Amino acid sequence: MTNIQYEIIDALYFVTPFNELVAELGLDKELLVFELHKLHQKGWIRIYDGIDEELENDALLEDRFSKYQFLASKKGLTNHNFAG
Repeated sequence: MTNIQYEIIDALYFVTPFNELVAELGLDKELLVFELHKLHQKGWIRIYDGIDEELENDALLEDRFSKYQFLASKKGLTNHNFAG
């Protein structure tokens, strides 16, 4: 787990909208999207489009990332806790 991935998961103990993540982490939006993709592919985060619609990797749309909400998965939290 990279330092950036650690920081992202640290910010995702609760469902968090994209714009809040950008503000909290101070990362470039493109870098954040790239890292969120990697975390999602590993199964370390969950991505939601709306309150109860979890998205799979093939359903993610680049132009909708600012509308998505994110949450660390149990697998992600486990890896985060062992990395810290």
